[in-house]
Amino acid sequence: MTASETISSPKVTTQAVIYLGPNSMSLMVTEDIQDKPHMLDFLQQPVPLARDIFRQHRITRHTMDRCVQIIADYLEILKEYGTNTTLDIRFMMSNIVAEASNADVFINRMHVAHGLRAKRIDDGKMTRLIYVKVQNILSLYPELQKQKVLIIHTGPGNTRILLFHKGRITRYSCYRLGTHRTGEAVGEIQYGDDVSEISLLREHMRGQVDQICLDFGDIKGLNSIIVVGQEIQHLRSRLNPGKDGKITCAGMLAIAAEMAQNTIEQRMVNYGVDFAGVISLLPALLIAEMIAKNLKLDGIIVPDNEYDEEFSYSLIRSTRNPKDLEEEVLHFAGILADRYQSEKGHREHVARMCMEMFDQLQDLHRLSEHDRLLLQVASILHEVGTFISQPNHQLHSQYIILNSEIFGLSRDDVEIIALLARYHRHEVPENSDSIYGELELTDRMRIAKMAAILRVADALERGHAQRVSGIKAQFRNKTLELELKGIRETAVEDLALRLKGNLFADIFGYDIVLVPQR
Repeated sequence: MTASETISSPKVTTQAVIYLGPNSMSLMVTEDIQDKPHMLDFLQQPVPLARDIFRQHRITRHTMDRCVQIIADYLEILKEYGTNTTLDIRFMMSNIVAEASNADVFINRMHVAHGLRAKRIDDGKMTRLIYVKVQNILSLYPELQKQKVLIIHTGPGNTRILLFHKGRITRYSCYRLGTHRTGEAVGEIQYGDDVSEISLLREHMRGQVDQICLDFGDIKGLNSIIVVGQEIQHLRSRLNPGKDGKITCAGMLAIAAEMAQNTIEQRMVNYGVDFAGVISLLPALLIAEMIAKNLKLDGIIVPDNEYDEEFSYSLIRSTRNPKDLEEEVLHFAGILADRYQSEKGHREHVARMCMEMFDQLQDLHRLSEHDRLLLQVASILHEVGTFISQPNHQLHSQYIILNSEIFGLSRDDVEIIALLARYHRHEVPENSDSIYGELELTDRMRIAKMAAILRVADALERGHAQRVSGIKAQFRNKTLELELKGIRETAVEDLALRLKGNLFADIFGYDIVLVPQR
């Protein structure tokens, strides 16, 4: 066989994810062949992380020691996979770790013990994982893809709700109504025989459930609710789903009543759960039942898959960051801008020019693709504050954004976008700002760079007339020449740039010169 006839073997990469979840630590090993992961192994050990955090607000020494030992065991197992392939090991943690008062101590302990750098799943990452999961679930129900479907994710600390209409997200909210958060809170309450556990759980959850129904109760044509979550999917087979996968509210109540009659030890045996997760079972049932009943639906749909394995698998697949997810983030930002009556033509034009400048000046600013997305979202939302008042609308924009949720973005991302909206006009970012000043230097520089670009783009659209159809950037000595396509004179834009262009010159060291289209 000649060299030209040699058949090259496909590239094989072995990946391992150690994931510390709310009540277990798992190891998943996959073999990535031609960018397609195939699961080789999945192991799991109970860890009472959520119990510690929601009961004591810290991670106990016992739990730390247990995590150290489990990781050591997993690393020994990984040695069996040999050295013929490239082994990529990642250590990831649930977002609830952030609620522990000693989170930094815990993360440092894991690093000292095994040299693994833990990466916490933040709220933005969590919503992205849920989005990928939802897309997979909807593909199993083709008849629902053209309807309005409410997706409820019952997590350990929070419940996230997404409204899909014709495959697109139209609403998203997050509530402090978690299965473990609720279970641990009620578990600490002392009560007599005259008060049932179910009644206490209902009263504890009522406020959040009422808010959910207020936020989503006005939806017309809502026919289906899909509930995903570790506990509800674990209980699915006991809930007797119909042929369409639907579980009735009556069926959930029957299991809840049965469960409430059992001791904690009996629940562990009867429902096949360990000590770390048993207290979250009953809250999960009641959350789903209460929301469905209050929205006047007679049941829910629960997917038929293994939640833990599917979640760990999604941690590997999500590194590919599907492009359609980015489109959903921008789509949701547009919905938020519409809610506050931000002028669509202006915001879209500013966003388009921001992206043109960002792409053409990549060698100058050296920002990431994620920064590009944040800048684009900020461009869409920079004038939402005019809904409150035109004077000082940048302050109102910051307030609205800080008090909003943007699907697919973390809380840190939302704060950056709010700061970009704040500084898109005359003010210069200063360390005295209570939010800006607390950021790391690298993050402050990212914001200053993006704000400088946003200011220039906004100046070129000062008249809200979409005069400039495009931008061509070219460096000439110590100046950045911007050729403005579609216009023959630049007097209006020159005036606006004199008010907003100083930040760009200060950050990048280039004065901007505007020239009409040649």
